Amino acid sequence: MAQRGPTRPTARIEEAIGFVGMFGVLFLGVTVFCEVTGRPALGWALTLLVAVVAVVLLDRWRVSVLRRVRAATGEVDGVGSDPGRTPPARTARATGGHAHAGWDEVADGQRRARRAGRASTTASRAVHAVAAAHASDARRPTDG
Repeated sequence: MAQRGPTRPTARIEEAIGFVGMFGVLFLGVTVFCEVTGRPALGWALTLLVAVVAVVLLDRWRVSVLRRVRAATGEVDGVGSDPGRTPPARTARATGGHAHAGWDEVADGQRRARRAGRASTTASRAVHAVAAAHASDARRPTDG
């Protein structure tokens, strides 16, 4: 018998998300088809709603398992870290703001640095104006 590696604690939940998500995509297609052809689509739309709610609930369960494993071992899906240096999970009340960090929400809740704006919009407008002026002068080998 082949040796098996350690499984992630969220492996079964992720499989369930994929299974329910596959049926969600199927029900979305059927609902759109029924709406376009004029057939009754309420039952399909309600079934699609149940599938979407199930995926959201499974994802919330997955995030809670990830947080519990991170608090216990300092690892997130096999990516280790020193438990002594792992910051505690922040809540919206503790930080005074929104603590959403991404898909898994296992980041420490700090905000990203703001991106710098465009360096020069005037220069880009000038380049576009020059290109537009020379566009009528373009010659192709097939022009004769």
